Amino acid sequence: MTSLLTPLEKNCKMTKKPLQELFDAMYHGKLVFDEFLTSPLAQNYEVISEGGNGKRRILKPKDKFKEFHRFLNLFLIEFLPVNERVVFSYRKGVGPLNAVEKHQRGRHFFQTDIVSFFGSIDQSLTRRIICEGAKYSPISDIEKYIDRIIEMICIDDSLPIGFPASAPLSNCVLFDFDNALEKYCDEHELVYSRYSDDIIVSAQSPDEIFNIVDVIARNLRELVSPRLDINRAKTRFFKVGGRISLLGMMILPNGKISPDTRRKTDLEVMLHYYSTDRARFRSLMEKKKPNLSEDDYEDFLSGHLNYVDSIDKDYTDKLRKKFGTTTIDSLIHKGFAKRK
Repeated sequence: MTSLLTPLEKNCKMTKKPLQELFDAMYHGKLVFDEFLTSPLAQNYEVISEGGNGKRRILKPKDKFKEFHRFLNLFLIEFLPVNERVVFSYRKGVGPLNAVEKHQRGRHFFQTDIVSFFGSIDQSLTRRIICEGAKYSPISDIEKYIDRIIEMICIDDSLPIGFPASAPLSNCVLFDFDNALEKYCDEHELVYSRYSDDIIVSAQSPDEIFNIVDVIARNLRELVSPRLDINRAKTRFFKVGGRISLLGMMILPNGKISPDTRRKTDLEVMLHYYSTDRARFRSLMEKKKPNLSEDDYEDFLSGHLNYVDSIDKDYTDKLRKKFGTTTIDSLIHKGFAKRK
């Protein structure tokens, strides 16, 4: 059984050290600890887009601020407890496929997400999660710097999407919720998994699964924060016999998992123009991903293809027959080389 907590929780001989000592040991003077403590926050990121008309405010951290977050991840955030049996987001070696695989034998399904998940994680909640998990960290004097750490992680009293510490911290925020919902599901013969704010529950019969909405909403509110609630507009119940789509994947009637039909269609359109008309391919990518440079178009296609290949290699073989083995394999290998 996978441990809920980090290995260092069990290591009673772990030597804790002051935050500055850990910082200096990591950067050897390349970064200055005083800057970590005092550099004005507003100078460490830029606003990419402002909220309004339903759009979120997007912030981009500058390189030095990314390093500060990386340091916090390595010595603090990654030591906070996560229920690894049910959570498959933002962790090495697992991903959305693992979250869906848990439900291959299900007959009835429930899926929802959390309204404004990152935006609802405020300074108060972040402080509570870090203080509760501080005993697992190798930092000996977190309380001395907790105010600075919190203001570096939460900007304008919310967790910014895209900041290095945001994603791993979001896993930890729901630790008590994950444990409680897992226990409830075990007791009622349900299966639970989570990928970021996407919550999936499956069952063999419909009797218990229809009660899950209230259970989830109550546990979010009582165990995490009154600010958290499920997205009623994106809450779905479905069953075998209909279209079962979870996290961009389909569970087929035989239990096999395959990329969602829309994702397949999207990929095949890109591959068609990539293979036959590069000008049309560039035009398509300009519309699809206006923020990417032309040099990144092929990388995007490669990533899309590698994602599909990780889910269903039989489908990749069909793509080889349709678009040519050389084309498909060169794009897949491009993705491998980039990750290395």
